[in-house]
This record gives sequence, structure tokens and C-alpha cells, in this order.
Amino acid sequence: MAIPDFPNGFESWQKTHFEVVEVLVYMRNLEDHKKPQGFYEALDQSASQEMYNLALNLTNKYEEQSKGKERTRSLFDEIEDFVWSEVQNSQS
Repeated sequence: MAIPDFPNGFESWQKTHFEVVEVLVYMRNLEDHKKPQGFYEALDQSASQEMYNLALNLTNKYEEQSKGKERTRSLFDEIEDFVWSEVQNSQS
């Protein structure tokens, strides 16, 4: 597992991680035909090492990309768009 370096501090990282997990749980609970294909194939309804790693990697990537940037929307909205984009791009 990648060890986070908290580029925006631990509190920011923790909030981001919580929101990333919220989006992943939402995606997991969608009807099968609405789930992104790559996500659907790796999905297990219980927690798994793959899901832990996905949440950690997405959190770290978002935190690194948002370093020093001012947010114009809610954290959840930004992270929801980010997670969907990343999961869909991973299918390509």
C-alpha cells in the first residue's frame, strides 16, 4: 500500500479519504448495469485489498493534484467527479 505523504496536511487527507470511500460505496451499490465496467469487474460486496488500495490511491492522487488549489465547489462534488473520472479512465 502506498504511504500517503499528506501534501495538504493530515486533516485534508482524512476528509478526502472519507469522501472517496463514500463515492466508492455509492458506486458499489448501484445496479449492475450502471457500474463502470472496470469497477464492476473488480468489485466484491465486502471490503477487499483491491478496494482498500483503490481508495488509498485515489485519495493520494486527489490530494497531490489539489495541492495549493482553491476549491470552488463542495469537497464531495469535486471528489465525486474525480473518482468517476478516474474509474472510467482506468477502463480505457
